[in-house]
Amino acid sequence: MTTSTPTIWFFLGYPFEAAGMIAALFGCVSARFWIGAGEIARREHRWILDAPVSCMTLAVAAGLVISLHPEPLSALLYGGGVGILGEGVFKLAEQRIEKLKAVMGLGDKPAA
Repeated sequence: MTTSTPTIWFFLGYPFEAAGMIAALFGCVSARFWIGAGEIARREHRWILDAPVSCMTLAVAAGLVISLHPEPLSALLYGGGVGILGEGVFKLAEQRIEKLKAVMGLGDKPAA
């Protein structure tokens, strides 16, 4: 009878299972891509604007895997969930930018 052990990777000295990390990052990237593909209103600059949020969500997903050592299915769900939550961060940032533009008088002028 043969047994196998999970592959353990290290990042900055912290161990984690490779399968969980791959699953979490795949879930996060898939969620970010799915959300990005559905955004018609911001299509022109979508990926430039979304890159910082996507990087942040990938880092959070990786941090969860390193901290919690989840099974691959749980890691996939964590990654997907964090990727979807990233859209909320993006929407909040967009609202703040619109408010800042209005305060500075840079917003669209209403038609007379």
